[in-house]
Amino acid sequence: MSPMELREIEKTKIRCARKFFDDMNRRFAPKNVKYDVVDSFSKLMEIVK
Repeated sequence: MSPMELREIEKTKIRCARKFFDDMNRRFAPKNVKYDVVDSFSKLMEIVK
């Protein structure tokens, strides 16, 4: 298995994180903050800028 391939447990954790962040966005900060999941540092920097 390639180190870049995600095991099923990691995929499940990512799905849970996305649901959690969606709930946080909807309940607490719909206009001020956007919580999300990124898969790389470059993607993070795209969002931050």
